[in-house]
Amino acid sequence: MSPSKIPAVEFIKKLARRYSDNAVGDRAAQLTYYFLFALFPAIFFCVTLAAYLPIQGALNQLLDRLREVVPAQAMTIVQDQLTNLATRQRPHFLWLGVALALWSASRGIDAVRTALNLSYDVKETRPFWKTQGLALLLTVGTGGLMLLAVGALAVGGNAGMWLAAHLHVDKVWAVAWSWARFPLMGGVVMFVIAVLYYFLPDVKQEWKFITPGSMIGTVLWLVASYGFSVYVANFGSYDKTYGSIGGVMVMMTWLYLTGLIFIIGGEINAVLEHSSDEGKVM
Repeated sequence: MSPSKIPAVEFIKKLARRYSDNAVGDRAAQLTYYFLFALFPAIFFCVTLAAYLPIQGALNQLLDRLREVVPAQAMTIVQDQLTNLATRQRPHFLWLGVALALWSASRGIDAVRTALNLSYDVKETRPFWKTQGLALLLTVGTGGLMLLAVGALAVGGNAGMWLAAHLHVDKVWAVAWSWARFPLMGGVVMFVIAVLYYFLPDVKQEWKFITPGSMIGTVLWLVASYGFSVYVANFGSYDKTYGSIGGVMVMMTWLYLTGLIFIIGGEINAVLEHSSDEGKVM
């Protein structure tokens, strides 16, 4: 895939045309519903999964990183649900609940598969058991990867602070790490997006860690999430407009932005690969 094989102006025109022809905005709205439907089962699954990971506090570390980009009202909803899960007594059929939560959470991943197939202009030819199994595996894999990665970053940060204190450069390390954790976390997000772009669409391709779509999508998502958080905190009036469901509307708007940017990243990859001699085999 070589971006140099298509002029910038032509690329922008093709992307704009595909945005309209493939109803990217409408697909993002559909993903918003599936994301919201899958969110709380995913939280339940991550809470259960985190208890079996070797890194303590991985889930809390992940939430700390999310707070830096997710609007406060949306994080309040997530935090309340986590508190509810933490204080609720474990049911007798815990693993049945985990299995149902995992299946519900995987619906979001499966909806992304459908959206990416449309981005690449292909029809799904894989059998039902394969696509649903793939959605389940990616739900487990990406969830566990995010928890492990954030936990590992926390451990690395603590280890670096310990070493810096012994070298008497702890103040320098604190400043350096406060900046370094953002590109590191961005790299993790980019990797997860690249995995989804690689496995979900029904096309044959070579694995690439960095694709234009995953790179641009990650940057856009971080900037848009942070910008939306600032807007809601300082200028938004969702509570006045929507009353008690203001937090839910903030959550849905943020999920819509997430889905929109993810699909645009897929469209970017599709445009470049359709214009490349080494593009994907449909």
